[in-house]
Formats: sequence, C-alpha cells, structure tokens
Amino acid sequence: MMNREQLAKLAEALGGIPVWGVLPGSVSQRCGVRYGDVIISVNGIKTSNADEYVEARSARRDGADIVIFREGQEVLLRLSFDRPNAPTPDRVLQVAQELAAARLLPSGVRPTADPETN
Repeated sequence: MMNREQLAKLAEALGGIPVWGVLPGSVSQRCGVRYGDVIISVNGIKTSNADEYVEARSARRDGADIVIFREGQEVLLRLSFDRPNAPTPDRVLQVAQELAAARLLPSGVRPTADPETN
C-alpha cells in the first residue's frame, strides 16, 4: 500500500486527485472508491483539483461516472446518488399514533395513514 507522500506524487503525475479515504456508508464507499485511488475524471471532465471535481460532479443529479487510477489501470466507477425516500403511509400512521399517544396532536385529530382525512 502506498503511503500518503507516494499517493500525492502519483496523483500529481497523473493530474488527478488522491483519495485519502471515504466515509463509511457513503455513496463513494458503496461504489468501490477507496484509499489509494486517484480520481482522473468525473462525468467526462478532467479533475485535477477539488473545484473541478465539485463542478464536474454537479453536472448530473442522478449520479456520476468516475474514472479512477488504481493499481496501474484506469477503472470506471458509476455512482448513483441517494434520493430521499418519501415516507410510506404506514410510517406516517405510526408517527401520528406516537404523537397522539404523547398528546402532541391537537384534540379532535385522529391519526390515519391518509392526511386528507384529518
């Protein structure tokens, strides 16, 4: 495994961005980005610094195609950005029941899964 100095020199020689690490559970970790990778381009745009990376990543809202250099080869990774999940009717009902039990709903409001009925 390369140390930080070696990784920095490799990234500079390649004109890319060194990956010092990824957050556990992040989109990057789930798609396979790891310490020691060098990010070469994002969405077809060369990325040699953080500003270029941010601009290239914002080119798409659904994800990103990232080319990294790893172990002597260029590798394409496809990231799919997380989308917030809408609450299910069951979850809405559960929260409403919990609020009613804690007496945090106004009187006369009956918890249901359909907000239109209240």
